[in-house]
Amino acid sequence: MENDETKNSWFDGNSQSVNFCEIINDIKENPNFELFVGCDSHKISEKYIFAIVIALYKPGWGGRFYFYRKKSKDVRLSTIKVRLIEETELALDTARNLRQCLPNKKIVVHLDINTDQRFKSSAVLSYATSYVISSGFQIAVKPKAWASSSLADAFAR
Repeated sequence: MENDETKNSWFDGNSQSVNFCEIINDIKENPNFELFVGCDSHKISEKYIFAIVIALYKPGWGGRFYFYRKKSKDVRLSTIKVRLIEETELALDTARNLRQCLPNKKIVVHLDINTDQRFKSSAVLSYATSYVISSGFQIAVKPKAWASSSLADAFAR
């Protein structure tokens, strides 16, 4: 289970450093909260900044979230399709790590991909959704993918 997302520091919504084990403990201590994972990215100067989010939400109660940022200078990411597949992979890696620690917890993966064909992101919709579903997770895309399109978006800047 040890990879960048589990070894390195995550941050809570107040930008306080937490480790992955603390996030797992928080989820275990709050079994009535729903669990969501999302990822978004932005190009800043010559780098691509990816933000992966783990969000806990209880309807009528509210929630909290954790985020992890990853930077890359890989020029292949300049292609929107490649970058969206990387976002999907990073979200899935995190969801898989969570599932190893929480095998019975439902995890919904949120992807910042539009179903409207007028938008470039729709080009990877079929591939990305099939990939997530075949990995055993539920999925949400825009406009319902708030963990990626709102939370992760804010921390990828």
